[in-house]
Amino acid sequence: MENGDESGERPQSVTTAMPTTSEIDAIACLRGLQAAGTLACATRSSDGSPRVRFLSGLHFELDAVYILASNGMPFSRQLLSDNRIQLLGEVRHGVSVRLTGTAELLPEEERMRWRLCIFRERPDYRELYPPLKYDDSLVFAVRNGYFEYLDLVSVPILRVYVPFGDGKVSASGFEITPDCGRCGSCQSACPQSCIKSGDPFYIVQENCLQCGACVAACPRGAIRRMA
Repeated sequence: MENGDESGERPQSVTTAMPTTSEIDAIACLRGLQAAGTLACATRSSDGSPRVRFLSGLHFELDAVYILASNGMPFSRQLLSDNRIQLLGEVRHGVSVRLTGTAELLPEEERMRWRLCIFRERPDYRELYPPLKYDDSLVFAVRNGYFEYLDLVSVPILRVYVPFGDGKVSASGFEITPDCGRCGSCQSACPQSCIKSGDPFYIVQENCLQCGACVAACPRGAIRRMA
């Protein structure tokens, strides 16, 4: 990222120690994706079926992720018809960052700057894709969405959702409704011990594995999936 990182050095990890929830923000998640390097990218084809590929033609700024795409390739056509996108990277073993958002096609007058950035950072692209010239390639920017930081190594696990740009978090998981009878069956079933006593009982969402064991254990059907 050029903004806020004048040294130009590639960050090696989000942090060396297990971060707290307050330490995980959009900048930390962006640095995590940048450190991961090659990212898995999911889009939808014209018939609605999922398409996944690896991406490395990326440039990171504090307010956007820029993506280089050859004009005419299926990837470009998919983003032009349905701009929803997910980027996923493994920061280190068991720790991942996912960005869910929308990809905006930059107008022609803005593309050259980011083409140059990406080709400068990835000179191998000129050899791998000789037809991919500056004037032929498209550049998309992901500026709005939300991050999911997931650490499956820590005990209990840590899952944090962070908004990006003007995006809104669309969290998943489960919640306990007022129909809870406070019997404790869900607590006993939870592998992360993240269900706490109360009226009703409640789930500590940042430590929830979202496995659904509590749903199966509840005799009153008082646990539901979050919208």
